Amino acid sequence: MALKTSLAGRVRNTTLPKTHALLPLHEAVVNGIQAIDARFPDDAAGRGRLTVRIHRERQGAFDLSAGSPGRAPLKIITGFSVEDNGIGFTPDNMTSFETLDSDYKAGMGCRGVGRLLWLVAFDRVEVRSAYYEGGTLAGRQFRFSVSQDVVRDDAPDGLTDAGSSVCLEGFKKPYQQSAAKTVEAIAREIFEHCIWYFLRDGGAPDVFVSDDDETFSLKDFVEELGHSETAASFEVKGQTFEMLNLRLKTSARNATPRLHWCAANRVVKDESIAGKLPGLYARMKDGTSTEFTYVCYLSSTYLNDHVRADRTDFDLPERMAGDATNT
Repeated sequence: MALKTSLAGRVRNTTLPKTHALLPLHEAVVNGIQAIDARFPDDAAGRGRLTVRIHRERQGAFDLSAGSPGRAPLKIITGFSVEDNGIGFTPDNMTSFETLDSDYKAGMGCRGVGRLLWLVAFDRVEVRSAYYEGGTLAGRQFRFSVSQDVVRDDAPDGLTDAGSSVCLEGFKKPYQQSAAKTVEAIAREIFEHCIWYFLRDGGAPDVFVSDDDETFSLKDFVEELGHSETAASFEVKGQTFEMLNLRLKTSARNATPRLHWCAANRVVKDESIAGKLPGLYARMKDGTSTEFTYVCYLSSTYLNDHVRADRTDFDLPERMAGDATNT
């Protein structure tokens, strides 16, 4: 007897803290970067392009919490679109999308729950995609919601190249109110979540965040860090952990020593480690007059295996977590 799965039930049982209101958007961005990697495995940074567009109320409604002295309130955010020139929703990718908890991209740390997070924070999702099949450009278009599951529409017209557009619409009020409001804050949050892609060998594709006539390039944030890096590893009870150690210029935002816990090439959580290690201060020197702040990105197979499905924390014994922090 085959077991049946209720999409509404799975969404209802999928947790998303309001403090992680933009995590569904982050997941869509990561999916787009991975699609670009799949299409341009040798030159994703040179040929790939991804744009996040912020959708706001056209008139009338303003988010008063977004205002600050000297700054007018911003129109309420209703959703986002993520556009990439990646491999597209190929038949295999589409089958995986329609399979809850799919392990199709498990090798990249994906758990098949990102689209459930979409429906936790947004009312509906609309996808338009093109892909190459046997040298011919094909396309598909579909809608995704709790009430209707996946509804396929007619293939889109006017296709010119492979890629996808994922539109997250109907930003639910509890998450909309808790999310960052300005384009710069949203761009920085996306960058911090996806920073590994920018620091890896070969770098990341061009990623832009646009809000009407204001646009931020995430690559500018890498230059702003003014960083140098080293790598190291250590073991805790037979488990190997990799450390990416960054020295950031102290003028960088949030210039305080921090430990970022990572899984599946994403930052899951971070904590201040100021004062937790002897001599670790917000501003340090390496024998020269140049000041820097230390930041560490911690990753391992162990963390990949123990990240929670919603990717907001880890299921770790407190003792091991403490051992790793104090190493």
